[in-house]
This record gives sequence, C-alpha cells and structure tokens, in this order.
Amino acid sequence: METVRKRSSGISSNGLRTWGMFFLLAGMLGKSILQNGLLNLGAVSFGQLLEQMQTSRAAMLYATLALLLQAMETCAVPIFAFLLVEGVEHTSSLRNYALRVAGLAVLSELPYNLATSGKLLDTTSRNPVFGLVVCLVMVYLYQKFPEKNAPHLLLRVLVTAAAVIWCSMLSIRYGNSTVVLFAALWAFRGKGSFQSLVGSAVSILCCIFSLFFMAAPMGFLAIHFYNGEKGPENRIVDSLAYPALLLVVGAAGRLLF
Repeated sequence: METVRKRSSGISSNGLRTWGMFFLLAGMLGKSILQNGLLNLGAVSFGQLLEQMQTSRAAMLYATLALLLQAMETCAVPIFAFLLVEGVEHTSSLRNYALRVAGLAVLSELPYNLATSGKLLDTTSRNPVFGLVVCLVMVYLYQKFPEKNAPHLLLRVLVTAAAVIWCSMLSIRYGNSTVVLFAALWAFRGKGSFQSLVGSAVSILCCIFSLFFMAAPMGFLAIHFYNGEKGPENRIVDSLAYPALLLVVGAAGRLLF
C-alpha cells in the first residue's frame, strides 16, 4: 500500500483546513451578502430575478458572482472529506473524534442558520458538518464488515446508500456529496495520487446532486500538495473557526440588509 510521503515542503493538514475554510467563506458570502442581501432571493420569484437581471447590470453582476462563489464553496467538500479520512486513520479513539465533530456540528447550527437565512431558527437545511458526522457513523459500520469478500463489500455499499438517504432526509448541505466522496477516498486511502484521481472523478459524478460540483475537483489541487504533516495546531481555534465565521457573515448580512 502506498502511503503519504512526508515532505518538508507542501501543505499540512492545518493548511488544507485553511483552504477549506476559505472556500466555505466564499460560499457563505455569496449566500448571505449576494443572494439573500443584494438580490433578496428570499422575497422574489425566479421570474422576477430574471427580469431584474435583464434590466439591471448590477443584478446580473451580483447573480454571476453568487454562482461563482457557490461553485467555489464545493471545493471545500473534497478537502474536508480527505481530512476526515486522515483524521480517522490517525485518531486513537473514533468515539471521541466523532463526539468532537458532532459537538462542532451542533455548535455551528444556529450561526449557520443566521448566515444562510438571516434567522437563528431555520429547519430547511442542516449545516455541512453534520455530513461529516454521518460519515463517521458510516466508518463505524464499515468496521463491522472488514473483510474484502463479496458479502462484506455489498454491506458497505448498502451502508453508504443508507448514509446518502439519511443526508437527504435531514437536508444536510452537501451531505450526499460528502458521503459519496468520503466513501471513495476511504476505499482508496493510502493510494496517493490514485486516491485523488478517483476522488476527482467522483466529484464530477456528484453533479447529479448539484451542478456546482463541476468545480469541486479543484479542491484536489490543494490535496495534491499535502505533505502528511499536521502543522501548527490549536484544537480550540480549529473548532471555533467555522461557527465564528458563520456568526460574522450572518451578523454582517443582518447589519447591511
């Protein structure tokens, strides 16, 4: 099995997380400032939006930027799916790791609602960290069927399909794509460049969930330079960064609009 070759240069896991947060921030700004604020998509119909775009250059510009930023956001999905694979591989306790991720998901929900809808309580979607929680439950079940024979492989496929269904039922943002990408990266973990190649192909297949995933393979450009090192790490800062960014973007959206 090919393992990740550690290099002095390249991007550490902390660096990858920073890139992932950058892509998430782009998507949040597009949603909160452009879509909900300047375009006011929550209050206008699709037909009215098209009319605005035909009569206003500014509306056309805002809509174009919003689409680009949403496409950029999908680049974060392969990065965090890859980091989750690495985290599971190196954790000493899957249970404790899952509890930390679940805690982050719960902590991020209200700020996520504020950033995406302008309201603290919004039942229309769950934040994408819940997709990572589903992936960790999926790994736990994978470990119940470790053999590479046909029955165990079939059971793992069924577990993956069930995870996709749960993400759809819970309306987890990018949950379906996160599960599918994680499953592919997990299956080919330790395969180096081949893992990224498979992941890029699966990212394109995720267009069945959202056409914006045409841009998602770009996330593997950052993963390509992963050096196998953790890099500077502060668990508290890492845990609070996402909900803090959501709060800032959400507050900015409320203040501006």
